[in-house]
Amino acid sequence: MSNTAKEFNDKYTNANLATDASPYDETVFHYLVRHLELVDGGAIAPVAPGIIAAMLCAQRRGDAVPKLFHDLAKVRDVEGTKILFASFKLALDLTWPFTGLPQCIPACLGLIGELREFGIRMSNEIDRPLITDFDWFKKGVQTNEAIYRAVGNEEVHRMMGEVFPEITYIANVAVFGFLVGGSERTQSLPLREITIAGAISALGATRQAKSHLKGSMGLGISVAVIEAVLYAAEQVAKWNDIKLPGKIDVTVLAKEVEANLGNLSRVYIGSPFRLPEKV
Repeated sequence: MSNTAKEFNDKYTNANLATDASPYDETVFHYLVRHLELVDGGAIAPVAPGIIAAMLCAQRRGDAVPKLFHDLAKVRDVEGTKILFASFKLALDLTWPFTGLPQCIPACLGLIGELREFGIRMSNEIDRPLITDFDWFKKGVQTNEAIYRAVGNEEVHRMMGEVFPEITYIANVAVFGFLVGGSERTQSLPLREITIAGAISALGATRQAKSHLKGSMGLGISVAVIEAVLYAAEQVAKWNDIKLPGKIDVTVLAKEVEANLGNLSRVYIGSPFRLPEKV
């Protein structure tokens, strides 16, 4: 690492880092990325690095994201590095409203520093219509309905809409509309939703994680993938010396999805999840 890169990281990427924070572990994170790339025949391979990056932000360790990116990019050519960056960027675009913008900014700035080190420039054009140029509220409602049809918690949306209409409105317009719905040309909804579910799982928001994991299953993500994502969240938290609250029973979630959809064939089991060797 050059002195310039170190100065950049000290100023922007590591500014919030505690003195006793767990050091980045290349072995652990390479293993977890590979673990997600291989599960269920590679069903979520394109988003595996981004899911781990989002989990790191959820664990308030955005500083580790550029390190992961650097390790994965150093064996790729320029085009491969651009593709890798795009996967990281989309994961952060999708998940920062759920994990918190202050947790993601160090990761974003660190990734900018990495691009500079690699001498790579990316487009700064927004890839979708602006908020004022499209009915993002309608798109948000449609995206929300597609995700939550398998969840079965309509009362939550009703209560939030009745008492917190501002949050409900902006969530539909900006989050589920512009960010999640607006990324459909780049990535399928099942992959976007499992990325969000993974980040929330690593955050430790158990109830909300269950909802988004069920939403993922309702969109066709397999039980095997859900189990693998939860395992990855637990391992990221363990590395960070954090114990996630509450154990999530994937079998129970799958049964709830089946009941909510009213069609047993809509829940895909996938290749059996095999617990990897202990990290």
